[in-house]
Amino acid sequence: MALTDVPLTTRALGEFPDPCSDCLGSSGVILLQPEDTNVPIAIQIQHEVLLGRTSGGEDGVITLDLTPYGAVEKGVSRHHARLLRDDRAIYLLDLRSTNGTLLNGEPLPTSVEWRVRDGDEIALGRLKLLIYFDPD
Repeated sequence: MALTDVPLTTRALGEFPDPCSDCLGSSGVILLQPEDTNVPIAIQIQHEVLLGRTSGGEDGVITLDLTPYGAVEKGVSRHHARLLRDDRAIYLLDLRSTNGTLLNGEPLPTSVEWRVRDGDEIALGRLKLLIYFDPD
């Protein structure tokens, strides 16, 4: 076996990829972009957000009423799904909804938390939402 010269390369410190490019920023702000609208919904998530067709919620839980985005016509349940924050990660949980929840086109089993990443598509019934994380 012969030894050969191997060229060495170096990177500047700023050239390394972000080890957590799909992580939520420290502000906890997410943007939900409903289909057929140009205006995203900005939410600062501390612990969890209830997604559905109701404006009343539990103490300490942010409730997002999706009725203005065609939720009734598109089969969104009153308490359809939850977004849960765990430090810099966001998880999606279907709440035994009638018409189901999809993450990037894949159906979610009920009552199981699934990691959501920046740019993912969430479908509640037939209502599609794109989710983006504010990196700070």
